[in-house]
Amino acid sequence: MSRRLFGALALCWVAGCGGSDQPTVDVLAASSYTDVADELESLLEDELDVNIRFSFGSSGTFLEQLNQGAPASVVVTANDETMRRLESAGLVEASTAITRNELIIVTADTTIGQSINSLADLAAAADAVTVVCTSSAPCGAATDQLLEQAGLTLSPASREPNVRATLTKVILGEADAAIVYRTDAQARPDLRSVEIVDSVSVVGRAAAVTGDADGTRVMRVLSGSAAADVLSEAGFQAP
Repeated sequence: MSRRLFGALALCWVAGCGGSDQPTVDVLAASSYTDVADELESLLEDELDVNIRFSFGSSGTFLEQLNQGAPASVVVTANDETMRRLESAGLVEASTAITRNELIIVTADTTIGQSINSLADLAAAADAVTVVCTSSAPCGAATDQLLEQAGLTLSPASREPNVRATLTKVILGEADAAIVYRTDAQARPDLRSVEIVDSVSVVGRAAAVTGDADGTRVMRVLSGSAAADVLSEAGFQAP
C-alpha cells in the first residue's frame, strides 16, 4: 500500500468517509414558504437529526405530483382547499393549520407603480403592467375571490404559476404591480407595499404523507411553538 493511499484511508477513518447516516426527509412546500425555508430547515434538522430537503411549487400541482410518485414525507400547502383534496385522496394524514397569510399589492419604483395606492387604483390603471397568480394556484384563487368581493375587474398582463413567479416579475422590472402574499412583500422591502382593504386571507396547512414515519416526526416539530415563532418572524400570522 502506498504511503499516500494509507494516509488517505487513515484520514477517512478519522473524519468518517462513509457519508452521513442521517436520513433525508423531503418536504413538498408551497412557494410562499421559500423565504422561511432555511430557518425551518435548521430547526427541523437540529430537533430531529435529519437532513431536510425542500421542494417548492404551486400547491395546486401537489395532488398530481404525489400521484406521480414525487418524493415527499411532508406536504405544506398555502391554503385549505388543496390540503382537503390531498386528504380526500388518502395521500396525507390529517393536516394541521400552521399559518395564515393575506393578499397585498407590491409595486415597482415606476411612475405607474407609484400611482397605485389601492386595489381600485390597480384595477383602474389601464397602462399598468400587472401580474397575478393563475387561478389554479391558491394565490390566484384568492385573488379571484378578492376581485369578486370588491366588484372589480382586472386585466393582468400574465397569470403566473405560483406566487414566487408572480413576485419575480416585479423584481425584474417586467411588471409595475402584482398581487402577492404579505410575507412576500415583507421579504422584499425594496418593493413598495400597498395594503388592500378587506383583503382575502388563506390558511396554510401541513400534513405527513400517509404512512411516512419521518413525516410524522417532522409534523410534531412544525406543529410546535418553535416553528410558530419562526413562521411569525417571517410575517405569517397564527391560523
